[in-house]
Amino acid sequence: MKIGALGIDIPDQRVDGRRQVLVDELAHAQSLGYPLAELSIASLTVIINGELIAQRVRAIRKAIAPFDLRYSVHAPGRSNLAFGPDLDMEYRVLEACLRFCQAIGARVLVYHSGLQALDAARTGTVSLPGEEELARGAEREVAALRKLARIAADSGVIIGMENGDPHLWEYAVLFQAGRGRDDLAKYHARLRTSALIEQVMAVDHPNVRVTLDLGHLHLATQALGDDYLAAIALAAPWLCHLHINDNFGKLDTGYDYEGYRLPYGEADLHLPPGWGAIPFAEAFARLQDYQGDIVLEIKERYRDHLDEALANIRRILLENGHDLNEAI
Repeated sequence: MKIGALGIDIPDQRVDGRRQVLVDELAHAQSLGYPLAELSIASLTVIINGELIAQRVRAIRKAIAPFDLRYSVHAPGRSNLAFGPDLDMEYRVLEACLRFCQAIGARVLVYHSGLQALDAARTGTVSLPGEEELARGAEREVAALRKLARIAADSGVIIGMENGDPHLWEYAVLFQAGRGRDDLAKYHARLRTSALIEQVMAVDHPNVRVTLDLGHLHLATQALGDDYLAAIALAAPWLCHLHINDNFGKLDTGYDYEGYRLPYGEADLHLPPGWGAIPFAEAFARLQDYQGDIVLEIKERYRDHLDEALANIRRILLENGHDLNEAI
């Protein structure tokens, strides 16, 4: 692998619109030796009702200026260009995200693939889409990304479509609609890297690639009975960005509170690497030709262990023959 930088995400709920908290988090990340930080649009109050607010962008630029850091940006986790309730607004938000990336010099915008058709049905206001609507949703996302790709190219940004993870509530929606567990990947297609690759191939633009979240994939392949390492190898040629954290591959059991999940090892825990069961050495062996950044996504509960997280991922990479000399 040719790693550009080992980065850390800045949790959106920790910042929650407070610039001083953002500054404190960036200072802490830099002091620990992280050369890159991933900022969450959800935390910054720079996009309101689909509009990028220039005054607030200038304030963020001023706040981050003192730091010797590079940046990537994460779009709102709910963004959905395939099945969003207001597709025009979805497009405007993503376009505004790209403009923000350009304003701060971020090279990658992470976007959760829209191939998740269960959210609307979760509210009980609509039924699960049929086969034709599922296909149209995928086509809508491709069409929107083709337009956004041109903006991304002009802005010097690559859009990285991120894979998803399964949740207990999704199975509940399926059961209520008379569907079985085997239908999960049909309605939440972004669980499989193959679905993201199909979208990227259909967009056919170098500024739309894949962000691979190894934690999400570990949970998804366990739930679907897929081969984890094969799914990584399949995605490898299409990657622009990596998200790293650890978990035990266990579906949640309906509890949202981390204090209840952690003792049982359930759900998308976002643990420091080495705390869970993800086979990182074997995963990285399938990514020998990867070129890009690695961002550690560690939940707020474990922020006292960011130094350990960085040391662990460095050790894993070095022990498996990956040269970090070029990582900045």
